[in-house]
Amino acid sequence: MEVQKRYRVNIATSVKGVKTFDCTVDFTRSMDDVEGGDFDNQILRDEILTESDKLVAELETRYPPPKEG
Repeated sequence: MEVQKRYRVNIATSVKGVKTFDCTVDFTRSMDDVEGGDFDNQILRDEILTESDKLVAELETRYPPPKEG
């Protein structure tokens, strides 16, 4: 089964030096690739959310919030 993933990330830095990010995970999957042609939206949604969570965690590690005080 062929699954295409695309990640889009926009990193911005404020005037005060605070980095923020917007990120998106896109999945593309052909209906022909799904066993028996039965497409399960819940499974796809779970996969997308898992990938999104991993991407956010990576970005939070790479761009941690500034320490207060």
